Amino acid sequence: MVFYYIFAAVILLVQAIVLIEGWRNFIYCIRKYRPQPSKYRPRVALVCPCKGLDTTFDRNIKSLFSLDYPDYVIFFVVENTDDPAYQRINEIIRQNNHNPSLAQAHLIVAGPAKSSSQKVHNLLTACDSLPDDFKILAFVDSDACVKPHFLTSLVHPLRREYVGAATGYRWFVPADRRPSTAVLSAMNAFFASLLGPHPWNSAWGGAMAIRRDVFNRIGLTELWRHAFTDDYSLTRAVKKANLRIIFVPACFVASYEKTSWADLIAFARRQFIITRVGMSRLWLLAVLGIGHFVIAFWAGLFVTLYLLAADSPQAPYAAILPIALLATAILKATVRQVMIFKILPENRCSLLIPAIIDIFLQPFLAAFSLICVLSTSFSRVIVWRGIRYVLHDADHTEIQNYL
Repeated sequence: MVFYYIFAAVILLVQAIVLIEGWRNFIYCIRKYRPQPSKYRPRVALVCPCKGLDTTFDRNIKSLFSLDYPDYVIFFVVENTDDPAYQRINEIIRQNNHNPSLAQAHLIVAGPAKSSSQKVHNLLTACDSLPDDFKILAFVDSDACVKPHFLTSLVHPLRREYVGAATGYRWFVPADRRPSTAVLSAMNAFFASLLGPHPWNSAWGGAMAIRRDVFNRIGLTELWRHAFTDDYSLTRAVKKANLRIIFVPACFVASYEKTSWADLIAFARRQFIITRVGMSRLWLLAVLGIGHFVIAFWAGLFVTLYLLAADSPQAPYAAILPIALLATAILKATVRQVMIFKILPENRCSLLIPAIIDIFLQPFLAAFSLICVLSTSFSRVIVWRGIRYVLHDADHTEIQNYL
């Protein structure tokens, strides 16, 4: 039992550190989630790569046209004219042309990718065609529904020279009542809450911005030519240049989604494969961060039940570990759910079930997440939006075939 108590003490110390860091992130988000006025407003190219129609496609796309930023142009990019997104975006642009108060938008056909993912190829095609007067490059995914202050908030941190990029993050909002969709939202909540006022932030491609001069200086164009992910490549290049990535809580975006269990597992594995290949240290951190909790909780519960069955006087002491872990998990989950209820108040009803799952079923949710992470330990094959890729390493992507 001595080893068990030493193990318990170490685990609880780690949990205390994690809890403190989680509280710091919560305070940071609560202080920063409200939109702030900014005088830093250079001309922005807002690039949105599209493939297929997302769950709330029209709502997401239309949200980009009415941002409160005074000088920006939207560039939608699709692979080809057969993509259903092509026709729908064209219709939305034609409708909005009659309203001078809405942003100007262009639709670019990029053609098929040859040495990178289709998304990265779309981004490169758009960036290569931009005039020099665009001083900021901002990127947003088609499954993100943004608020009017989105661009102002995202661009504001870039006024400082030491900032290489600014990023927001998604929060999945269930678009149906399936348990699998609620679990997707609850799983994502854990990772969304890791961003904060620290130097370890990673950019998220669905809501990120970078100064044009930094984009050119770090050689992102060349890095993207063979990359699978836009954000991990950008993250590595920015940090290599000794610049910071600033997380902007005001740029949490709602991603309205519905998914089956099969699609949820496929999504989770895809994300973890991308992370393992693109940023292996982050993948290992996920294994350690989730794994220590799962192993300690279930091992502690097993030891406690065993001692109770043996009528051992050590049982109450052994129970401290699983009870303390459950309490800290509930506290951390409650904190992040309170945070997102403040940031996305219009979605509180839809987020209620995921919040309950996140708060009260964390041992099961964490175990499921760990299984998904470990299942990607040796895989490098990804199917993403109808295309099969092989990720040889962080900077080399092979397109196998179109499904």
